Amino acid sequence: MAYSRTLKSVRWFACGLALSACSHDYQLMRMEEQLNGYGGAIRWSLFKRAMDYFADSPMAAPDWRALQKVKVTSYQPIFRDSLSDGKIVLQSVEIRYLPPDSVVEKTLTDEQRWRYDEEKGRWLLETGLPKFR
Repeated sequence: MAYSRTLKSVRWFACGLALSACSHDYQLMRMEEQLNGYGGAIRWSLFKRAMDYFADSPMAAPDWRALQKVKVTSYQPIFRDSLSDGKIVLQSVEIRYLPPDSVVEKTLTDEQRWRYDEEKGRWLLETGLPKFR
């Protein structure tokens, strides 16, 4: 009888662990989905689409005409770290691009800060568009 209770307790404990692991894995998958979606928008030079990932609207609107002429050639994450129990993610990305009216490729490192918004149930970028020069 005692063995049966212990076995049931172990089963419930294992179920609890599995469910908590599933929710953590789901949040990681959502994070990857959001960061990859933003990366894809930047990679294809879809800067207006990239604005959908921002936590707040920028104070001043970007120069859309100048951005329209920027051609991104590569978007490569090079570093990622999480803070605050996984609710904040810092990511460094190397971006290669062709500036307007140039055939010489430039490289920049975009330092991103992402925050998980519990209310919206998604990851939001707090740092803004890359600074193409």
